[in-house]
Amino acid sequence: MFRAASRRTSAQAAKLLQPQPKSIARSIYSNSTTRPTLKPRVNNANLLGSPCISGTRHLTYTQKIGRKYREASRGIWRKNPILMPLAIFSVVGGAFIFAYISYVEVTRVAPQYHKFPAPVADSLRTAVYYTEIDLNPAKAMKAYKEALRTAFEMGVHPYSDEILGIKLQVAMMLEKAGLVKPAIEVLERTKNETLAWIDEVTAGNAAAAAEKVKQAQAQAAPTNVVVDTEAVKQTEEDLKAMAEYENRQRDKALKKVVGIAMKLGELYASEHIQEDKKAEAAQVAAVEICLKEMHRRQRLGLPVGSSGSGEESNGEAWLNLTEIATALAELAATYTAKERYELAMPLYLRALDLIRAAEGTSITCKQVVLLNDVATALVGQVQRPAKSQPQQPVTQEQTVQAAQKWAEKAIEVASHIKPPIRDEECDITCVVATYNLGELAELQKKPEVAKKRYTEAKALADGISYEEGSLMAKEALNRLGKR
Repeated sequence: MFRAASRRTSAQAAKLLQPQPKSIARSIYSNSTTRPTLKPRVNNANLLGSPCISGTRHLTYTQKIGRKYREASRGIWRKNPILMPLAIFSVVGGAFIFAYISYVEVTRVAPQYHKFPAPVADSLRTAVYYTEIDLNPAKAMKAYKEALRTAFEMGVHPYSDEILGIKLQVAMMLEKAGLVKPAIEVLERTKNETLAWIDEVTAGNAAAAAEKVKQAQAQAAPTNVVVDTEAVKQTEEDLKAMAEYENRQRDKALKKVVGIAMKLGELYASEHIQEDKKAEAAQVAAVEICLKEMHRRQRLGLPVGSSGSGEESNGEAWLNLTEIATALAELAATYTAKERYELAMPLYLRALDLIRAAEGTSITCKQVVLLNDVATALVGQVQRPAKSQPQQPVTQEQTVQAAQKWAEKAIEVASHIKPPIRDEECDITCVVATYNLGELAELQKKPEVAKKRYTEAKALADGISYEEGSLMAKEALNRLGKR
């Protein structure tokens, strides 16, 4: 019995040790995939402790868009590692360029047209495009004419800053295109028409003043006529405002005429024309207009020159003292170049007086330049042959001493001017003044002093890289060495 039980136990143990057959589902799963997938273990305790959760999670529209955007962005960067940064850089650069263009339009371009009516401004934009961007005289002239015609139709004053500015722009366009003679014709016609209108306004003001005197005398006589004082007062205010407006327009137009005359002098003296007589005549006309207006203002008790370069808050629109001095100095420089020093000297001195009055205690390099210009004119006057010199009330030695004092004064004034007011103009003037002192020492038969001055001038010129001054001083030293 025990043997039978032992055999049964051995048989069951052998049966358990035999390999168990795999299930059909397991075999199919194993054969259908080349690589088994590891399944995470499930914590039954957590499942039992957690509430029942649905297997599907619904996303919002924003979350879906964000997920798609992230997936697309990852794909773009992976597929376009070079083009994508370039595209971003192009977009950012285009935004900056657009912002800069808008800034320039608002701060620089738009203020140039804000005084014009919109239709006139549109024509001017076209004209400026064919002047500055794509130079085309025919199309630009057509646009300028259209702007003038529209402005006249809209009642813009025919001699206002706006209309005269358009005409000056036309002359500038023609000069830029190389059409100097047509530019001169435009400027000459504009100057003559404006001067004629200014004369009419001036004569009209005198007639209006005489008429007011007659009206005052008539009102002083006894009369029984009932007068509406309010209407008369309103009419007088309107006439007064109109007269003030015309006077401002007259001053601004006359200022433009002076500038036109100086520009004509520049164009006549250019390489394209080379008519020195007409250039001088234009500069003389500019100076005569300035002096005539200065005398008129002095007679009427008005300021000789305005306090600024443009129309001030008090309605002053005439040239300031510095601008008047510039016109005088340019004509004097023309006379100096032609060795007509007797005509240049009074102009230089008058310009110096105006500059001193304008600057007061705030001295600039303009005074230094004019001081040296006076010395240069005196030096040239001394160096001219005796036969060509007009009869002078002073001797040559006195003229040399005067020139020396003017040159030394220029150097002294320049030494008191400090940066940033002191500029290259002061430095160059000091070189020329020192060179002039050397020439004056030569005229006085003082070679050692002349050599010292020329050496100083060369050192100053080398210090500021003024090649022309350095070359002149070197030639003067060589000339002294050969004696």
